[in-house]
Amino acid sequence: MRVRTSVLPVPRTPFARALSVAGSGLLLGALLFCGGQARAETLGGPPSPPMNATYEVYFGGFHVLTADAQWERGAEGYRITGRAETQGFIGWMHPWKGDTETRGRFAGGKIVPQLHENRGTSSEGEKLVRLSYDPQGALTDSLVQPAQDWDERHPLPADAEEGTLDPLSVVAGLSEILHQGGRCEGTFPVFDGRKRYDLIVSDAGESLLEPTDYSVFSGKARGCRLDYELLGGHRIERSKYAETARERIVWVARPQEDAPLIPVRLQIETAYGTVMAHLTGFDKGTQVAENAAE
Repeated sequence: MRVRTSVLPVPRTPFARALSVAGSGLLLGALLFCGGQARAETLGGPPSPPMNATYEVYFGGFHVLTADAQWERGAEGYRITGRAETQGFIGWMHPWKGDTETRGRFAGGKIVPQLHENRGTSSEGEKLVRLSYDPQGALTDSLVQPAQDWDERHPLPADAEEGTLDPLSVVAGLSEILHQGGRCEGTFPVFDGRKRYDLIVSDAGESLLEPTDYSVFSGKARGCRLDYELLGGHRIERSKYAETARERIVWVARPQEDAPLIPVRLQIETAYGTVMAHLTGFDKGTQVAENAAE
């Protein structure tokens, strides 16, 4: 694997770093099951309409983030995109926005990533990760800007990229498991260009989500608990928000009868307050990314 780096300004304030990390995590949470129609029995089958979902995120009751997610599935490939941006007083004090995209294909019932890009912009600079894969899904090139400051981070394992998926290609694997057995269970090796970790998903049971002015959804949903085993590349001194996170649950349901399973609520408990993400919009488009994997 070839790693290329160049220097760009990096956000230095602890709160700005926490926002960028939280925003990326919330995007992942929002996207976890948007690929719900990519079932094992339909891999390589007919294309399905793109799905779009919008989420509003609150921390301690304050509106802090808006996130949009989209899944496009062609006859042989997939494209997953997400966008998030800070809102309200937080957006004024610490403006941040992030965009992420993954393209890949289905082969022999397996998920094969081809390209992953994650870009974040704040008032103090930009961060970029671009991962490229060979036809078998092995990572061949990693562009990371700015270069990692290893004085502040744990070293990566020597084989950090081997046998891993990018964060959004995990989406397809998770959705397949959910539709096969109806439970959220699995461990996924992930390399995002900067960190190596295992994403551990466990079933948190079903719950009845009461109607609320924050969300367009109410009804029965299944909880999927998310945990991480950090293996390298993470900060030695973690933010107080990440350090005290006790529970990360994505609640998954069908927002309407003919809709796929998607996240309808995300909840993260910390010692400094609760992060809540609510589904505020959902639609199925009419154009399909037939060449999503090209």
